[in-house]
Amino acid sequence: DAKQTVIPPQKTGVSIEGLYAFDRIFSLEGEEFIDESGFRKFGAQFNLTQAKVGLEEINRPSYVGKLVNSFEYFLEKYRINPSELEITQERIEVVSISTSSKQFYDVFKLGEDEIAIIKGSNLIKLHRAKEGEIINFSGNENGFGSIENPEEPYSYEPRAGVLLGLKGKRDSITGNPTYRTLWITNDGELQDVYEVDDILFPRKEFWTLKVIPTSENNDKESLEIKAITGPLKDVDQEFTQEYEGEAFDLTFVGNNYISLLTKNDKYDLINQAHRAMTISLDNKNIFTPVMVGDLAGPPAEAAFRISLEESLGSEVLQNIDEESLIKFESNFILKRHHGNWRMESRITLDDRILRIPVAFKPTENVVTYDNLPLSWQEIKRKIPQAQDAFCAPGKSFLLVRTPKYLAMYGIDGNNNLTEAPLQRIEIDEADEIIMAEWARGDFVHRWTDVVAKIGQRIIFVQN
Repeated sequence: DAKQTVIPPQKTGVSIEGLYAFDRIFSLEGEEFIDESGFRKFGAQFNLTQAKVGLEEINRPSYVGKLVNSFEYFLEKYRINPSELEITQERIEVVSISTSSKQFYDVFKLGEDEIAIIKGSNLIKLHRAKEGEIINFSGNENGFGSIENPEEPYSYEPRAGVLLGLKGKRDSITGNPTYRTLWITNDGELQDVYEVDDILFPRKEFWTLKVIPTSENNDKESLEIKAITGPLKDVDQEFTQEYEGEAFDLTFVGNNYISLLTKNDKYDLINQAHRAMTISLDNKNIFTPVMVGDLAGPPAEAAFRISLEESLGSEVLQNIDEESLIKFESNFILKRHHGNWRMESRITLDDRILRIPVAFKPTENVVTYDNLPLSWQEIKRKIPQAQDAFCAPGKSFLLVRTPKYLAMYGIDGNNNLTEAPLQRIEIDEADEIIMAEWARGDFVHRWTDVVAKIGQRIIFVQN
């Protein structure tokens, strides 16, 4: 998590006390244009008696400030470089506002007269109000519609299902990997779950992915990827590229790309993996890692270099040769982190393998759907043992991973969760989630038909 220093609560005042007016808005989703017309009269006000943000307000608020490293904070919570939001300070104060029963907003203090607030998928900057500025705290609902009730990317749909790929512990005797897929569905009333051996994933048709031993003494592994439905079924599409003396650990499976780590020995720890790569399933027989620039263009290349500099410092970066920097841009994987897929690359310095988190959101051609309507902090407050979370498109359900369970919660239009889980699925603490592929509407039944033929229904944990 982002390093932070807590500032004692204000005793005689509030560090952000005052009246603020709209200045600028930035998208956290990378959108180039945002219509500011509905935001121009947006305002905020903070004092010891009341806190207001737009149309929302609380009485007798409590303010607690903490100093955070800007880059680490925005990487951890929003997977974005703060420079893209024109936040240039190395450290900023984050003021958390709450009452005894309700968490309100986190406010970023950017200067004596400038603050910022996250609303939905946007960051709004405000300046201390000048005399005569018009600020709206009531009425004019239309002016606030786009920020108080942000349009959901998917309309409500009660029927949804997810193919969840799990990587388990290697067998203690053979060292062979264990992968399986869970098909979890909800139709608004009934829930169901199936289990399939290996990784089952959709790619126009359905395909399976296996990591298999390819030598008599089990010291080598290869990937096998083949279609099980459609015109390519039973056609020789197997992927048998081998790396002598190396073992594979998958970290991500998508429609078009997979990420994996290669290790010298099956029993090496994950952080000892000397090679990380993301490969295209269109070129799977070539087994060539993609360059992040080919995947997402110059913005991704810049994000990788900036993330490396932020992690190592400019002086260390200057001493890294260009060949290593280029390799860094292809030595990346995707992995789960607090409710989203995050990019991570690796670089070797002085025989040390360093893992560098990258402040860049995977593009849609890599991760089709990765939306979490609640903040990670809200989920942790509701479910303290949460380690990861997934929300179905259309808000059919929210799936929360804890050490021993996958818990399915209902979620309403205001992002309120049901008090208790609808269902729970038992999993192993060592299981890692490497895939989440979603279906909604009529596709849920189609996918269930395929899964039911090759998998088996399992029973939910009884509450």
